[in-house]
Amino acid sequence: MRSPHGNGRLREIKGEASRRRDRLTNLDTRDAAGEYEIAARLAGEFFVRGVEIIARAHDGDLVKGIIFTAIAVANREGASGAAAPGSARPVSVMSVSSSIGVPYETTRRYVNLLVSQGLCERMGRSGVVVRQEGLMTPAMLTAYQETVTSFNRLATALRRLDATNGKA
Repeated sequence: MRSPHGNGRLREIKGEASRRRDRLTNLDTRDAAGEYEIAARLAGEFFVRGVEIIARAHDGDLVKGIIFTAIAVANREGASGAAAPGSARPVSVMSVSSSIGVPYETTRRYVNLLVSQGLCERMGRSGVVVRQEGLMTPAMLTAYQETVTSFNRLATALRRLDATNGKA
C-alpha cells in the first residue's frame, strides 16, 4: 500500500476541511432543508475535520493515524481507572485490523512502523500498546487541542440549531 505522503489529495482534503470548518462556525439554518439534514452536515464536517487532524498528526499518513488511534482506543477499553500509566490493555494486530477494516498485512506493517518509531510497544504475544511518549508528542498535543476546538464548534452549532428550532 502506498503512503499518501506528498499526495495532492491530502492537501485537497485539508483545504476542503478548512472551508467546511468556516461554514460550521457560520451556520445559517434558514437555508437548510431540515433539522436532520443540518445535523448530518454538521456531523460530516466534524468527521472530515477529525480525518484532517489525524492525518496531520501522523505526517500526512491517514492510515497510520487511524491504526495508531485504534490501538490507543483499544488499549483503554477495559483498562482500570482513567487510563492510568501502565493500565493499557494490549491489543492484537488482528483485532485492530478487524475493527477498522484494514487488511491484516497492512495493519501489521503499520504497527511495525509505529513500534520502530517508538510510538507503540509490543507486549510479547499479548499484543501492542501505545506508549505514553507516543501520546505526548507535539503533533499529538496539537491534535488534541484541535479536536477540542472542533468539538466545541460542533456543540455550538448544534445549540444554535436547537435555539433556531425553538428547543433551547
